[in-house]
Amino acid sequence: MGDFSGFSAETIDFLWELRMNNSKEWMEQNRGRYKAALKEPFDLFASKLAQGFKEKTEENVDWSVSRINRDTRYAKDKSPYRACRWVVLKEPLVVGTAWKMRPAFYFELSPEGYTHGMGIYEATPDYLRAYREKIKSSLRVFAESIAKIAEKKEFTLMGEDYKRVDPAGLPAAVRPWYVKKNFYVAQSKGLEEMIFTGELPKRIVEEWESLLPLYRFLKNIKQA
Repeated sequence: MGDFSGFSAETIDFLWELRMNNSKEWMEQNRGRYKAALKEPFDLFASKLAQGFKEKTEENVDWSVSRINRDTRYAKDKSPYRACRWVVLKEPLVVGTAWKMRPAFYFELSPEGYTHGMGIYEATPDYLRAYREKIKSSLRVFAESIAKIAEKKEFTLMGEDYKRVDPAGLPAAVRPWYVKKNFYVAQSKGLEEMIFTGELPKRIVEEWESLLPLYRFLKNIKQA
């Protein structure tokens, strides 16, 4: 495996064309382009990102890259392919799709640019109960972890809220986090020049540093 030197204009062109021509026939005609323009450079990027993250944070993580094929069995949209590609950095030994129920970092490339951040894609009710209990029992630690994110003003809290979870008595800054049903913090960027350079993995790791205290708080939650 070589070194990541940045995505190319062809990478973005391929994603745009796939979105406009999302069919098995088109993909078969462009299978070579897919490998050269998207799969190979993205795999290099994911490897470099995980390596840089481990070196910078000393966190032990595995990484997983999305498949190009979509599971359309229960979807209204029957488009067979994803016109984007993402990688997640997850805890080791979390197999299959179980990473969705644990905190993970992610980066997604699309025709418009990229989105990245950290959160829990499908938190279970048991995990969320333990999460709320830990917020109350370790309020100062949690408040400090989200204060680091607010201070940077780079990431936005996203996700659904529970309607019947009462945050009364908690600090105002903590309440939006306490009522979440699923949540993540995200930053979106357009097609900036950084995408096309080998510095992109380093930049992403640097921006994730403000998320580390929250990641560690979430990772250490023990659910029943």
